Amino acid sequence: MRNVFPAVLLLIVTVIGVDTADAAERQAKLTPEGRVGAAIQRYVAGYLGSKEEEIRVRLLREPEGEWAAGEILEVKEGSRGGLLGRVVFLVSARTNGKPAGYQWITAEVEMIRSAVVSVRSLRRSQVIAPGDLEVRSVGVVRAGEPYVVDPEVLIGKRLVRSIGPGVPISLEMVEATPLIHPGDRVTLLVEAAGLRIATVGRAKEEGFVGRSMAIVNLDSQKTIYGEVVDASTVRVILPE
Repeated sequence: MRNVFPAVLLLIVTVIGVDTADAAERQAKLTPEGRVGAAIQRYVAGYLGSKEEEIRVRLLREPEGEWAAGEILEVKEGSRGGLLGRVVFLVSARTNGKPAGYQWITAEVEMIRSAVVSVRSLRRSQVIAPGDLEVRSVGVVRAGEPYVVDPEVLIGKRLVRSIGPGVPISLEMVEATPLIHPGDRVTLLVEAAGLRIATVGRAKEEGFVGRSMAIVNLDSQKTIYGEVVDASTVRVILPE
């Protein structure tokens, strides 16, 4: 029993040593482009508080010279436009603690997020159906972009512009579907001085629940404004 603990300790040290050696070997096998990309990936992930696998980096050109073979690569942001999208970085290398060179590197940087995307081209004013959407992992270039992750939030909404297939959809790209359309006959509930009168009107524009819309009073042929209650009712409150 006295020899068990040293044996276990030796096994742990051996495994840790193998893992460390494997990591160093993997790092050494990376091309200069791969090493620089990985260094930028770590830098962006740390700055944004994300996991490294959530950051995708594509260098716009390969690093020049042998400086990227240094033992340690240090990254600094070289532009002030944020860390996503097309970004310029200052990447420097050190060997044995001494500077080995540096270079300005331009890269396309994306953050990988799950988002609801269109599965086909959708036209402006089209009402979104369940079959129009799916959830995918996509690369985004703005960290705060309000992309939707739950398809139910979008189903039944209407697009404010046309989009192609595979486009992540944000709430800014949709609006509520109108309950009332131009020419629809609606019931007008006119309230004034404690009285409520029901009459008939015709919609002059689209009506959305809770919003104001223009209606023609068919009795007086005057245009009035009221709040949409449902698909057939508009409430009009007249000043006393």
